[in-house]
Amino acid sequence: MLISQHEDKSFKILIDFAMHDFLKGIGIEEEIIVPLPTELMATNCMNRRLDYCGLSRNYEIINVEFQSTVLSEEDEIRIFDYASSLFVKFKLPVKTFIISTVEDKSLKQEKWHHNDVFTIYIISLKDRDGLKALNSIKSKIRNKETFNGEDIVSLISIVFMKSDFTEKELLFKVGDLTNKARFESDFVKDQVKSILLILGNKFIKDKDELENFGEIMMGSSYLSSVLPGTFEIIKEKAKEEFLEKGLKQGELIGLDKGVELGRKQGQEEGIVSVVIRMLERDRSMEDISEVTGLSIVKISYLKEKIME
Repeated sequence: MLISQHEDKSFKILIDFAMHDFLKGIGIEEEIIVPLPTELMATNCMNRRLDYCGLSRNYEIINVEFQSTVLSEEDEIRIFDYASSLFVKFKLPVKTFIISTVEDKSLKQEKWHHNDVFTIYIISLKDRDGLKALNSIKSKIRNKETFNGEDIVSLISIVFMKSDFTEKELLFKVGDLTNKARFESDFVKDQVKSILLILGNKFIKDKDELENFGEIMMGSSYLSSVLPGTFEIIKEKAKEEFLEKGLKQGELIGLDKGVELGRKQGQEEGIVSVVIRMLERDRSMEDISEVTGLSIVKISYLKEKIME
């Protein structure tokens, strides 16, 4: 069974929001240079949607899956089927990382498939010390340090770590720390709060307590969107609040375009490096097109430039 919709949504938002920092903060030392499509036709001819998939700088396929139950034999078969399908599709080594909120300890599993070995790394959040993480976050707040991506991952993951507190108690503690913490911008802070609100809908069953948590996170004006747990509505509310605080819409648009331009430029540079590396390895243009999404014409153009 995959991770619950609340945890699934929160982790997916987090990995989209700060992909590299998420992987590093969760203990995955892999640098992704090109995100890959998550739609996959598995070997059993069924369409599957992966939680995350990317090409690493080591030219390995990295698959990240989120899990809220102990990994069963059926789960292992499914995960290794994903790995086998990814290998067949991209002709590159595959590493799978399972982010588990329930496993007692992290471990590594390997399975042979003909001449290839597929590896599953189970990263257990329960294997981490929640109290130690809380104290580290408190120390950063006392020192008035600005939280980076790894700090944000740690802050949100505390809810799932080993602790004498319940998940609900940890959530309130994390919420209080979030209000006190310094972030790069109000937008980043509200993104973090939105993720915590999604988790609140999972762990806080009492309506009055949920309303209280919503007020702590976003204020009473957010209660109408907190209770249904609709992230898109929360984001719209956040945008409205930015405008009410006096931020100019033009500045927001300019910032968005700047971020998008930088992201696009970085991704294009990563894709070009992948093409060059694969051409050097005598990969076919069809294989390169499949991995990078570039047309055969563009790949031919790059090949000509390399040979000049």
